[in-house]
Amino acid sequence: MNRAEFYQMIGTGIRRYLPMGYQEYQVHIKEAEISGEKNALLVMEKEGIKNMPVMSLETYLDRVKGGEDEKAVLIDIAVDYTRMVSIQRRSQHRQMAR
Repeated sequence: MNRAEFYQMIGTGIRRYLPMGYQEYQVHIKEAEISGEKNALLVMEKEGIKNMPVMSLETYLDRVKGGEDEKAVLIDIAVDYTRMVSIQRRSQHRQMAR
């Protein structure tokens, strides 16, 4: 699977594995050059929601290229992204409580 196919797989399939609250979010895959290497980044956006985390997708791409099941990788991406959002929100809540 090449990058374009991987990006399409995420764009069309990730919502199936995200919690219901994320169904209205737009899914974007952006590329950034980091230390001279291309890096795929997952960004989710929704009007009125700011500061959503950005997650690197490179390890997941490597897993798919290595022959791992695409559905299992999509599930892991969804779980890991949801976890990142939860950690970020808890951190923001703690800062506001101070």
